[in-house]
Amino acid sequence: MTSGAPIACLAALAGAPRGLSPQELVEQLVQADVRPELVLAACERLLERGEIEARGGRLSLSGAGARELLRIHAEIERALDPSPTTPGMEECPTIPWLTAVQTCWVDAVSLNYAVDPDALAPLLPHPVVPEVHKGTAWVQVLVSRLREMRPQGAPALLGVSFHQVSYRAAVSYRDARGEHRRGGYFVRSDTDNAVMRAVGNALQEFKFHAFGAADVRLSRPRDPDRSHELHVDVVAPGGRIDVALDTRPRAPGAPSGSVWSSEAELQTPLVECYDAFGVDPATRHVYCLTIDRDAWNARFATPQSVRCEYHETGALGGGASRLDSVLYLPRECAYRWRPLRRERY
Repeated sequence: MTSGAPIACLAALAGAPRGLSPQELVEQLVQADVRPELVLAACERLLERGEIEARGGRLSLSGAGARELLRIHAEIERALDPSPTTPGMEECPTIPWLTAVQTCWVDAVSLNYAVDPDALAPLLPHPVVPEVHKGTAWVQVLVSRLREMRPQGAPALLGVSFHQVSYRAAVSYRDARGEHRRGGYFVRSDTDNAVMRAVGNALQEFKFHAFGAADVRLSRPRDPDRSHELHVDVVAPGGRIDVALDTRPRAPGAPSGSVWSSEAELQTPLVECYDAFGVDPATRHVYCLTIDRDAWNARFATPQSVRCEYHETGALGGGASRLDSVLYLPRECAYRWRPLRRERY
């Protein structure tokens, strides 16, 4: 990639349609902590390459410079992309607008369960395997209200609001080239919206979500003095969930009994998870649905009581699971789905 000073020069000139004098360019970039001698040296190189032009004592961006700046921007985007498209991946939406949607999570809760990897593995389709962090596998029970889900660009008035409960395992797999990709696999999902459930289950390529019917309620006491309490009540095929949380900010650090030292430590393993996987063994495809979203800004919440039958007496019960911690999203979080992709394994 181009070094810092030339990039800074190109960017500054891109924002100055009438150009800048060398002195004006130096003054702007000195404020960005670029030394004057580096600015002048970069300008000489850019003039030699034809990426900037000098006219009437002013410097301006040339067509070649604009193309170079766009190339650099694309390179930065690829470097920061948490889920890049790799060779062999293809877009495959059954109905393009149905997977390229947007919504907003409201009052979202994550129950973080440490799970025996040997108990989780049979629930995952090959080639997906549990990711192990802190010596254990992880399944998050994500409960949230999804507000105004709609195709990207459509007005909010056309959106659908509903509740969803997802049991997301932290997983990874290696593709046909042997490259590693990490994300989440939903061992089950439930929703209280019949239309969303029917449409999701009807899509042949939407294989990572088999929606069940659920009655979901997120509520707070009417007493203003107890407005910090959040109650989660779920009746679903995956079992009942009854949770009472104190959502007020806690003292720094993780709660007692958690294997994590802080919210920051669990960011990469459990929060920075953007891909959801599904598998079609008949065609040997792994499907990948990627979410572009705002930062969770999640914080630890204090559980007053927690009952989650799926992790107590259900598929991951019998001592295979242990509640490690609870995260709460104090602010709304915008979500946008990319078009569905797939690749062979």
